[in-house]
Amino acid sequence: MREPIPGPKWIPVFLETLVRTRTVSAAMTATARTPGTIYAQRDRNLAFANAWREALDGTLSVSTARNVQKNLVVAPANGGWKDAFLSALAENSNIKQAAQMANIPVSTVYRERSRSPGFAQSWQTALFEGYTNLEMEVLGHLRCPDPAKPMDTANALRLLAAHRDSFAREQAQRKNVTAAQVRASIERKVEKLRQQVDARQAEEANEAG
Repeated sequence: MREPIPGPKWIPVFLETLVRTRTVSAAMTATARTPGTIYAQRDRNLAFANAWREALDGTLSVSTARNVQKNLVVAPANGGWKDAFLSALAENSNIKQAAQMANIPVSTVYRERSRSPGFAQSWQTALFEGYTNLEMEVLGHLRCPDPAKPMDTANALRLLAAHRDSFAREQAQRKNVTAAQVRASIERKVEKLRQQVDARQAEEANEAG
């Protein structure tokens, strides 16, 4: 079953019309919303953007389009997006994508982080969890790669390096050590992972040759 799409209540009308007509202008007319409003929603709402693409390529059915929301509307005004954002951030460590999945502008999440210490701490915790999850995924892939679930290890290593400082601060607080000590440990660990990735790629290249 498809996950509900957060956002305004005109989304099912737009998608159903788009499925039937394959014409964006007709779908916009059916919603009685301006193009600017609809495109802005697509740019910040990843689930809606994916459904839009599926409607155009014929892989989204009319019945699915009718039921993508089930009255689920994220309400930025009362902070209803926070749990969705933090959950996505812990899963993918990608701030922009997490904001899209929560149907909230990136500027809003940064503004909330700057004015809410509690949310800022939850953000750090989510990044910590995401970092840990990604590290375990990379290790699991290196030890037992699954052809059915390919991994972009180069991008994974870039993400680990990019979030090194955030992870180090959180880990330092939890272990009562300095961030510099944790950062040095992370750098050694990421370098070891990089060497393992290079060794596996070289081994696969030799086998293919």
